[in-house]
Amino acid sequence: MSVTPPPQMPATLEAGTIHGYCVGEPWNQQAVFKGIGVPVITDYQLWKNNPEKVFGITKEFSEQYPNTTKAVVKALIRAAIWLDENENANRPAAVEMLSRPEYVGADYDVIANSMTGFFEFEKGDKRDIPDFNVFFRYNATYPYYSDAIWYLTQMRRWGQIAETKTDEWYKDVAKSVYRPDIYLEAARLLVDEGMANEADFPWESDGFKAVTPAADIIDGIPYDGRTPNAYLESLPIGLKTGQTVVGNEVQG
Repeated sequence: MSVTPPPQMPATLEAGTIHGYCVGEPWNQQAVFKGIGVPVITDYQLWKNNPEKVFGITKEFSEQYPNTTKAVVKALIRAAIWLDENENANRPAAVEMLSRPEYVGADYDVIANSMTGFFEFEKGDKRDIPDFNVFFRYNATYPYYSDAIWYLTQMRRWGQIAETKTDEWYKDVAKSVYRPDIYLEAARLLVDEGMANEADFPWESDGFKAVTPAADIIDGIPYDGRTPNAYLESLPIGLKTGQTVVGNEVQG
């Protein structure tokens, strides 16, 4: 296993230095366009509408610059709305911006594949995946605690968190990092300014998504962020409750 900057992955694969890579777009499509590789599976196929990229700042910054923080979150929400509105009608304009050398710098056609609702697994095998990239639909911009808790369960599952933690620990850590209160303050400002619709935000959410059904995730195991330890126990591979990582060994 090795670490390679995403823009360098296609060239590294072509040179034979690596045999494959895991990366976001447009670098999978770049390999297809160059004829040097084929994607095996997309994360949308692994877990429909899974948690993805985040915008993060330090607690100190948010406290020192609360108005700047809300202004930036407002801008992110507005951009997400623009990207998804009118059935992705603005995506070609976004692709043109992203293809500029000062941004992503990949060819327009390479970026357009996934951004405009398609994904090409190999030359000629171009499939319609309208929700491959979602920016605002399904409350994609809302910072759900359950998304944070899923990441924490995986850190525990693979030993990055060495000891068993209580369900409340997972929730407390999530709530210390994910800030739906700041998000909703920014959303309220946008609604009051006529730049967003009231109905598009989960005002009454407790921060937890509904249970992810088995059909939406590749291992067929439902995920409920409210009960992280029960979820960990349901997984056939990985650390269980009561096991502890000591050095490179698992005890328990």
